[in-house]
Amino acid sequence: MRAKIDRLDPTQRARCLLILLPGIGDNDSDFADHGFIADLRRKNLSIDTISPNATIGYYARRTFTDRLDADILNPNKAGYEQIWVAGISMGGLGSILLAQRHGLVLTGMILIAPFLGEDIVDEIHAKGGLAAWDGKPKENDYERDLWVYLKKATERPDAWPPAYLLSGDQDKFAVAHRMLGTTLPPERRFRTRGDHDWGPWRRLWNDFLDHSDFAARCGTHQ
Repeated sequence: MRAKIDRLDPTQRARCLLILLPGIGDNDSDFADHGFIADLRRKNLSIDTISPNATIGYYARRTFTDRLDADILNPNKAGYEQIWVAGISMGGLGSILLAQRHGLVLTGMILIAPFLGEDIVDEIHAKGGLAAWDGKPKENDYERDLWVYLKKATERPDAWPPAYLLSGDQDKFAVAHRMLGTTLPPERRFRTRGDHDWGPWRRLWNDFLDHSDFAARCGTHQ
């Protein structure tokens, strides 16, 4: 899996490593092309970024986590105080898959308009939400396994990396986002008007950088 790397200082590690996972149809250039990395640099944060070319084929072949470990995480994680992952849409799904595998190795995951499944969302919504749902894992059903993990993570927040949810009110996945959002502390929920597109995502990103604890945790050393 190829990737684009942007280091704060080529001679040394920053405090934090941020892995940026693209959405469906996007690639390893899109976060930079849409200003996300420039926004980080304007905040003067101590962050190195890696943008993998984690396209849909890796998910379809169920090789995403293996390849991300082998090609991205394992060769690059040494020397960082914190490792964060952020993903848009399909990349939000990828962020959760990575958290399922690595737990508290990750400091946090930033879910930007994440894809969280289809039929399973209707099932959980009909049951009255995630807290009331009693779903169990099922072989070869990654959507169900995803929500089983999310339920476990919200019930035992000390045992899993915290999730930050960024989404537009008119997003096509808004039902799933609202359902997940009700389980999160208010300070980790960011909303804006808009649908499933880069304009709302960029606004949400800057709101997150300005108002979450991420900037304090990955700020430059005094």
